[in-house]
Formats: sequence, C-alpha cells, structure tokens
Amino acid sequence: MTTKRGGRKAGTPNKATALAKDNILAVFNRIGGTAAMAEWAIENKTEFYRLYSKLIPVDMNHSGSAPIQLIIQAKDEGL
Repeated sequence: MTTKRGGRKAGTPNKATALAKDNILAVFNRIGGTAAMAEWAIENKTEFYRLYSKLIPVDMNHSGSAPIQLIIQAKDEGL
C-alpha cells in the first residue's frame, strides 16, 4: 500500500465547487433573493416542494431499539 502524497487535505473544500456555490449565491441575490424566490414558489408550489423535499435527509442511522419518528412541520409565514 502506498502513502498518499499531495492533493487536498481531508475536509478542504474543492476550489471549483466553492467558487460555483459563491457564484450561485451572488446570482440568487442579484435576481431578488428570498423575496423573488417566494414569488416564484407561490406560482410554482409543486416545483418548490419538490426542491424543498431534497433537503430532507434520506439516510438516518440509528442504533437504539426505539423507532425514529420524523416530524416535518411547515410554518406559514403569510406567503
């Protein structure tokens, strides 16, 4: 087995990925930020919920004997 040499240290973000995330955030803010996204979400609820559902963890590890209960509660903020 060979020893790893060079490359990124573990946990160091990829520069291209970090730059892409920064650019997406900049564009998001430039096109109206959360206010514009809320307007879009009102008009495209199905797409918004499809996008939002991707934030829910898919894999959860549990070593206890009691079952895991996941409760998702939406808060209506008058949109």
